[in-house]
Amino acid sequence: MIFVTSRVTCRASTFALFFAGALVGCALDPVDRTHEGRLEEGDRRHDADGSFFDEYRFDAEKGWRIRVEMTSTELDPFLQLRRVGASDADFLRQNDDAEEGSTTARISLRAPARGTYVVWANSFQSGQTGSYAVRMEAKPER
Repeated sequence: MIFVTSRVTCRASTFALFFAGALVGCALDPVDRTHEGRLEEGDRRHDADGSFFDEYRFDAEKGWRIRVEMTSTELDPFLQLRRVGASDADFLRQNDDAEEGSTTARISLRAPARGTYVVWANSFQSGQTGSYAVRMEAKPER
């Protein structure tokens, strides 16, 4: 039995099928994009500390190198990387300061499975607001 469950955009077509529990279809395209955002009153709040966050999603193949970086001159960036369908406690990685004395947040890892990944761009301290940039890359190792 074949069920059409979601759409995946590929160079030649848009489709995704689940057959016997396995995703079949076209290969995913690598991701390299930057979003300019702003944390502000009215944004969603993190359950753990009440900090504001914005959410970004992208798809990756198993084994791809994922790299996410958040920078700001107005707040102390904090990142969490999750997979769609995982519980709140099951985030993959989080980071506050990529290096000693830095306020850049950075996450780098290999995708443990093919799927949709979720970036929570938020601040280290609850209540911080301000502009930021978050860059997301997901691509095969060369």
